[in-house]
Amino acid sequence: MFAPHPGAAARKRNMNTKLQAAGQILLIPLQYVKENPLRSRIYYNDAHTLALMRSIAQSGIVEPLTVCRGAGGKYVIISGERRFRAAKKLGMQAVPCVLIEADAENALFTGFSNQLNHEALNCFETAMCYEKLRCSFGLTLRETAEKLGVPLAEVLEKVRLLQIPPRLRKILVERSLGEGYARILARHPAQEQAQLLERIVEENLSLRAARSASKALMNKTQAKKGSVRACFKDATVFLNTLDRACAAIRASGVPAEICRAETEGEVEYRISISKQFG
Repeated sequence: MFAPHPGAAARKRNMNTKLQAAGQILLIPLQYVKENPLRSRIYYNDAHTLALMRSIAQSGIVEPLTVCRGAGGKYVIISGERRFRAAKKLGMQAVPCVLIEADAENALFTGFSNQLNHEALNCFETAMCYEKLRCSFGLTLRETAEKLGVPLAEVLEKVRLLQIPPRLRKILVERSLGEGYARILARHPAQEQAQLLERIVEENLSLRAARSASKALMNKTQAKKGSVRACFKDATVFLNTLDRACAAIRASGVPAEICRAETEGEVEYRISISKQFG
């Protein structure tokens, strides 16, 4: 058990150990602990945070954070980010941590696996977890699934939810509209997603009613397009065009994150460019 406000003597004593013993519970000053830059949690529940702060203030941090060594003498959080944030809000000077020895890749996978298995991530945070792993290490979706021991179909379904714009994701999370609603929206282009979500919220549609509304909207859109379609025997020309466009972006020095992933049935491109560029 650790008190929420350790004394100066305890802090000095723990600093003198130089935090070298992997596997031991160490009391590390907050200024030497940093959040994982590739963390997946995006949304934080204020009520849960307050409850955690009350618990820590009363009983201390019962379960230590897990950290690994980072650059500049810092320690990167693998698990326990919410406890870390609560400790900062309480004004604690140090937090109990278990130090593990791991390289960057293993530490990242350990952290993501812990989040997936032990933290209440919503569907978008889980999708971001898969996406960050894939982009960080140049993996395909299949390789990502195999690394984490997750069915490929589940990874594909989650990543597809990232087609929903962040603004709409936030509405879904804040209104406690679960993954079922998100999957419905992901079947539509962005402009239709906003239209459909507005109706779901205003009319307080059940999941079943939302599916019906989605189907009706698809039928209406299809009717507008008509029956004339262009037919192509091979998509190679389009893939080559996209590859050349991505190469041109990289060559121009634009700060873009480009991911190309192939599965058995599809090739997916994801290009992220900061709005601050230019």
